[in-house]
Order: sequence, then C-alpha cells, then structure tokens
Amino acid sequence: MSVRGAAEAAGHSVRAVYALFGSRQALMDALAERGYRSLTDRVRSVPVTDDPATDLVAAGAIAFRDFAVSEPESFRLTFEQVSAEVLAQQPVARAAADTYVALRDRIRRVRDAGSIHPDRTDEACAFALHSLCQGLAASELSARTPPDGPGFWPMAADLDIAAVWWDALSGLVGSFATQPAVR
Repeated sequence: MSVRGAAEAAGHSVRAVYALFGSRQALMDALAERGYRSLTDRVRSVPVTDDPATDLVAAGAIAFRDFAVSEPESFRLTFEQVSAEVLAQQPVARAAADTYVALRDRIRRVRDAGSIHPDRTDEACAFALHSLCQGLAASELSARTPPDGPGFWPMAADLDIAAVWWDALSGLVGSFATQPAVR
C-alpha cells in the first residue's frame, strides 16, 4: 500500500492524502479502523431471531463473508496484513475489539441457550469461528480468477461457495455443544 496508490484510487493528489492523514502510517491506521468498523456494523446488522446458533452462523456466513467479498482490500488489510504498529493505535485497537464484542455477544446467546459445552470458553469459540471465517474468506478470494484473484481453486468454479460457508460454520457451531477435545 502506497500513499501514491491510495491517492490515485481516490482521484486525489498525494499532497491531499498527506494533508488529510499526515503520514502513510496514519492512512493505514484509518483504513484498518474503517475495515474493523465495517465488519462490526455488518455483524450487528444480521437479524437476531429465536435461533441463536443459526444467528451465530449467519454472523459468519453473511456478515463476515460479505465484508471479505465486497471489501477484499479491507479484509486483507485488517486480517492478513495488519501489523502490531497499526493495532497499537487506540482507535484501531478499539475498532478491532468491537468486532470481537459483536461476535462474543452472538456466542453468549448460544451459550445462554445451552448449546455451548461448559468447558468451552467464549474466547475459544470466537477464535475458532473467526479463524474458520478468515480461512473461508481467504480461500474464496484466492479462487477468484484474474484480475480479481489468482484463480487458485479452478476446481471450485461451479461450487456454491455461500453454501460451503453455511455448512462449515454450522458444523463448527454445532460442535460447540460437545466437550472440547483434549490433546
């Protein structure tokens, strides 16, 4: 990511970007914060129903997927390229934490419904769900054909990838009711 590239993409001069953000680091911070806020808003916008487990799956299969597919650059910046420097900035750290809170709220509803084994922590469930979403998103984006992606998964061209998300996340959320494996 360069300031010049950002300026060209926005249709502004490099000087205008520096005048607004002050530095490349401040631009990266602002973009990361925006990405986290976008994801948080999407998770919170998924309707809450009387089925907390399905609502949790929807948070991933609808909200996270939509974020990754419609904002692939933001997805990559916030989850694949984020640096300790960026996360050290308070506004970015708060925005990132808000994504966890939005997910944790959904997890707690599943727990309150009795569908999470007492030996599983909310943090472990959130980490597993987020990790699966991140992997699904990265794989879906890598399956896109050039110029939108590298075309890594040509055999997936006819897949209903949205259904794959629902199946994978439903299986994971269903497993939360079982005792965690001890290795």
